[in-house]
Amino acid sequence: MKKIVLLLAIACVATIAFAQKSKVLRPRVEIVENGSEDDLQKLQVLYMNDVSPRQYWLSLGALGIGSNTVQIEFDPVYELFIPLGGTLSEAAAKLEEIKALYKMQRQESTTIQGCFNALYPVDSLVSVTVTRRQMLTSQILEFSLPTGSEKLVRATHIGKSDIGNLITSLKLYRKIHPKEK
Repeated sequence: MKKIVLLLAIACVATIAFAQKSKVLRPRVEIVENGSEDDLQKLQVLYMNDVSPRQYWLSLGALGIGSNTVQIEFDPVYELFIPLGGTLSEAAAKLEEIKALYKMQRQESTTIQGCFNALYPVDSLVSVTVTRRQMLTSQILEFSLPTGSEKLVRATHIGKSDIGNLITSLKLYRKIHPKEK
């Protein structure tokens, strides 16, 4: 009798444990991406499948911490997200606006809105400073967040060719899926 009661109790606990809805892992749908699977610096255009109306985001990957020239990447969980809009055409237009920032003068900065969160974007936005940098022959945009210290910068660096490849991939995705907004 004790064995039967114990088995029923274990079955009830297991059923209750698996019946709960997971609030940690949300369905994240990547539309296009630029970068390898192992790379922390992977660019993605994505949306969250459980949010209505749909909101597209640009994931800039993990941020490093350090100076303006040297960054140490140690946090693979937190990512910087930039909101792109509610449709694919708005997302493409916003990516073109980001690409236009490469025409700024060297060391010139501007501010855009972004979200710094673990694994998926949320609606709480922060100011992200975008600074144009020049490294030898490549043009780079630095997306940085304030850290509270003047010497430390939490940032990621994105090359112009990476954004261009992402825009090309998004245009191709729109041609393949013309019915998707």
